Amino acid sequence: MKLNIKKILTIGKREVLSNIKRKQFLIATIIGPLIIIALAIIGSFMMFDIKEIKVGYVDEFGLGIPNKVVENNFGKNTTIYFIKYENIEKGKEDVLNKSIDALIVIPKDYLDSGKIILYSTTKSPNPIITDTLNKFLLKKLLKGKVDNKTYNRVINPMNLEIYSVSKKGFEKETFLSQLLPIGFVFLLYMAISSLSGIIVSSIIEEKQNRIMELLLCYSSAENLMFGKILGISAVGLLQIGIWVLFALPIIITYAVKVSLYLAIFALIYFVLGYLFYSSLLCGLSSLFSHPKDASQLISPIIIIQIIPIMFMNTIMVNPNHYMAKILSYVPFTAPYAVVLRASVTQLPLIEIVLSTAIMIVSIVISFILSIKLFKIGVLLYEENLTLKRVIKIIFKK
Repeated sequence: MKLNIKKILTIGKREVLSNIKRKQFLIATIIGPLIIIALAIIGSFMMFDIKEIKVGYVDEFGLGIPNKVVENNFGKNTTIYFIKYENIEKGKEDVLNKSIDALIVIPKDYLDSGKIILYSTTKSPNPIITDTLNKFLLKKLLKGKVDNKTYNRVINPMNLEIYSVSKKGFEKETFLSQLLPIGFVFLLYMAISSLSGIIVSSIIEEKQNRIMELLLCYSSAENLMFGKILGISAVGLLQIGIWVLFALPIIITYAVKVSLYLAIFALIYFVLGYLFYSSLLCGLSSLFSHPKDASQLISPIIIIQIIPIMFMNTIMVNPNHYMAKILSYVPFTAPYAVVLRASVTQLPLIEIVLSTAIMIVSIVISFILSIKLFKIGVLLYEENLTLKRVIKIIFKK
């Protein structure tokens, strides 16, 4: 296999220029994230944009509920009107008639059972109602038994400060700094999902337009594939760079400290994961002539990435759990699992070396496999290509 750097760079440059001009790139990179951020902000404000709530109650316990209270959430005032009922059935009828938003029943034996019944037409009642009721219950239970200082401490039992300890000393952690690894996981997931779309559309379009055959006249299949991976990787990194710029105002505003060690660690695994997936997807995409056919084989590979996200709580709460360790040695999931584990604990050097070695070997195998697929695939115009047929191509000498 002879690689021509000049030709690889030329093909890579062409790939970058052709992809950043696509409408899909503009939508996925700028318009899509802007819409998601805007909807998230609007959704947060709309959640508490309620001027008044009417809540009926049957108080057999003697809680002493006032006629109304005003709650402030994110600068929005919500007035909750409490309406007393003597009959539960009448209250349930009014819930159905929308005369009240919910009916709360506090049984006589609440102190023994802790049971509270809430009737509502929605499966998930507004949290303002339950939070307010919780305050009433605490006030009733503690009234006359503790002083104001103790009462306030019960309402807010702790202002937790977390320090991560290492041989170099200790460092204060913030809520946002704990969210950064999660942000990295979703960033990598979005990048690889977007990458798959770019690769599939780029290769299949060039096959359909016979541009691929012209490019093969200019260079070998190896140079063409390396050039494409280089170009598409550059496009992906440009996309990530733009997304990071979106996050910079939050990082600067809240002065989130980013550990240099973790940042470098995440960057290395980001590149390893990106190279593994891009080479594999490039080889597989070349076998197909229609995006629909390609998605049947590529979708399961993309879905595998979700596994570390599904086990995120386990990995972050118990980073040395056997499941977290297994995911650290699987090339499809290692970039996610290792970074998540490294963000919450110090990983043994042997585990880091082993996981990195597995990733590097997997990337080499993925490149060798993809070059073989690419050589055959770019000139293959077979429809309805099955997994069985793909396996035959891989093992054909």
